Amino acid sequence: QYAVVPGFRPLVLDLHVPAGQRTCPVVVYAHGGGFVGGSRTMGPWAFLLEAGYAVASVDYRLASEAQFPFPIHDLAAAVRWVRANAEKYRLDPGLVIGFGSSAGGYLMNALALTGPDLPGLTGSLGPTPEVSIALDAMIDHYAPTDFSTLGITADSPLLKFLGFDPSQRPEDAELANLCRYATAGSPPFLIAHGDADTVVDFEHSRRLFDALTSAGARAELIVVEGANHGAVEFDQPAMHTQTLNFLESVAKSRA
Repeated sequence: QYAVVPGFRPLVLDLHVPAGQRTCPVVVYAHGGGFVGGSRTMGPWAFLLEAGYAVASVDYRLASEAQFPFPIHDLAAAVRWVRANAEKYRLDPGLVIGFGSSAGGYLMNALALTGPDLPGLTGSLGPTPEVSIALDAMIDHYAPTDFSTLGITADSPLLKFLGFDPSQRPEDAELANLCRYATAGSPPFLIAHGDADTVVDFEHSRRLFDALTSAGARAELIVVEGANHGAVEFDQPAMHTQTLNFLESVAKSRA
């Protein structure tokens, strides 16, 4: 249990720690599911354990339970919990990495880009609000970035998540556009997206990559040729190797 919302079920995460006694970096993972489904048991993160990273896989409130930006508050609380309990579980509080797929990628990206600078988006949920929620790096798999560019229908889960139609309230929709938050101080990003994605167009990741690099932040974009949304290619050795190389370079840059 990493947080309790008054009048709501406890929020929980699964913490997986590699065997051994050394302190290890930790990846906080947010699952996909279109903001309306999924669970912390999902995700392409098992290879990280084998490489010596701890993984905290998080359940957050879904769109039927809470609308934007409250699921972002949940992930911020999970990062606070990880840092507050770092010594107990042999985690390195100085190397906390965000990782998310699809909807979870959007939420974790939002946290990585806004962090402590925009408390309205990240909140103060959890028993230790003073603990840093800054992420040291971010791994993004095929996440949306700008809801105004997605086709919204009457039964779209995005309506449930946002609580409004972006075409009817463009100023409010712009607050959820992640590209606007990219700065030179953003953490390093590794973005992976299939160029045949029929759910979230590849251009979402292209725009985020361009926004980050234009602002002076470090970002890498992996174009997975022929891959659709959530394809098996995102949990294969080639992707694992690129991800671990990225994380190793981040660790070296902070040493």
